[in-house]
Amino acid sequence: MDKSALHIRRIIISAVFLSISLVLKTTFSFCIPLFGQNGMTIGISGIFSIMPSILFGPVYGAIVTGLSDFLGHLLKPMGTYIPLMTMVAAAGGFIRGVLWSVLRNKNCEKMRITIAVFSVLLLLVGICNISFLSADGINSEFYNQVQKENINTENMHLVSKMLIKRTINMKDPSGNLATFITFVTSGIIGSGALGILLLISDLFISKKLLNDRNRGQVPQLLIAMIASGLFVTTINTLVLRETIFTSWKVLPFVVVWIPRVIEEILGNTVKAYFVAMLLGIGRNQHSFVKVIDEPFLYRRKH
Repeated sequence: MDKSALHIRRIIISAVFLSISLVLKTTFSFCIPLFGQNGMTIGISGIFSIMPSILFGPVYGAIVTGLSDFLGHLLKPMGTYIPLMTMVAAAGGFIRGVLWSVLRNKNCEKMRITIAVFSVLLLLVGICNISFLSADGINSEFYNQVQKENINTENMHLVSKMLIKRTINMKDPSGNLATFITFVTSGIIGSGALGILLLISDLFISKKLLNDRNRGQVPQLLIAMIASGLFVTTINTLVLRETIFTSWKVLPFVVVWIPRVIEEILGNTVKAYFVAMLLGIGRNQHSFVKVIDEPFLYRRKH
């Protein structure tokens, strides 16, 4: 298959996925209020807007994801349109495609072991941080209990020193200290626990739903989709907080961010298994395999 024909077929297939994504976005998606605003959107349209970045690479992923966000807003507006968020969505599609291109042929068992070790380390770090902060008397009321000029960090643990140094000269030291404490304790422990839960779910769910080849690529899909999703969610939360959802500014960033992150991780975990099944279906179609695999085969030969 020559290069121009390959690109044309990819564009057509991407357009089909985009069309399905838009139909689902306008008919089977809804918003969940978060602190008085439409803070989270639930739906299955993302499964199809994700596919081009997995099948054809980051450029297709960026274009389709960006168009899905823009056209989806035109067809079903959910609040004020912010062009920057469309650019962030496109960047997320590009990042997803890059990560998948890098990870798709990695050894699955080694990746599972790496995730397990990293998750356990995160749990240990989070637990140690709780112990260190408690021993040093660092909590959300710390600045209300002591005078700033009397704070001596010389005998404190490293994490306590870092948090005080980072927050002591801020406009709202107590609020920012509470946010940072959440990040280095609950945030780290939650990330570690989530990694272990994802491994457990992969162990049980993929064996029942997927064949051997697709099962072996679920960890790679999870990493590519969750990492890109977290990037998009984090940037969009900042944008919304600073622009149209000004009521969020009275709350610590982490309070608004964590529910959106949980929704993003859980949503992408479910989507990863559907994407793996769609990949399996595509690989059973001989003509479709050529469109997917030719560029990767070319790179391996050269």
